Amino acid sequence: MEKSAEERLSRIRSFMDERSWQYTYKEDEGCGVLEFLYRDRAYHIWEFQDDDGSFGAESNVRTCGRMEDYTGDYEEEILDVIRGWLEDEKRAAHRDRQW
Repeated sequence: MEKSAEERLSRIRSFMDERSWQYTYKEDEGCGVLEFLYRDRAYHIWEFQDDDGSFGAESNVRTCGRMEDYTGDYEEEILDVIRGWLEDEKRAAHRDRQW
């Protein structure tokens, strides 16, 4: 099933828009391609469509140097990783204040 342009990586784009994160977004062969920097590291999210019509994404958000496939609710899985970064930062800031 083809996804509309508004649906492609929409939750991830909304998350980034809400935080005023800069990113580039384009479409390639009916799939979304999102690239961004976070803490001076380059991250990529490339949406793909399998032969059976299901969508997924390939991304390096979990391990910056290695791509990983996400399927099923791939946007939520990727967002969980990104939210984890923010939680890690909060914990580190709290720890630093305690010293």
